[in-house]
Amino acid sequence: MPTLSNLAAVVVAPGVDYFPGLLDRAEQEALRDGILAILVEAPPFRPRMPRTGKPFSVRMSNCGPLGWVSDETGYRYQPTHPETGRAWPEMPPRLL
Repeated sequence: MPTLSNLAAVVVAPGVDYFPGLLDRAEQEALRDGILAILVEAPPFRPRMPRTGKPFSVRMSNCGPLGWVSDETGYRYQPTHPETGRAWPEMPPRLL
């Protein structure tokens, strides 16, 4: 299996590297399926602006021990989904 150390990166933009061939089709599909499973367990939510409560224009989700959230009380990382109250799902190892 290819690793980052033996693949040449294509610099897309400063800080954004593309590694062609890092994941084969089956690995890409498995990663996609893992992310879709996260979205079932932690459905996308719409953060809100601190103080005003105005909703963001995007919906988002998180995985791992802490997720970024925002509401009328401020921006923060927390261990639970702001709407379901459940812990964020684990991050797929391949995504790390």
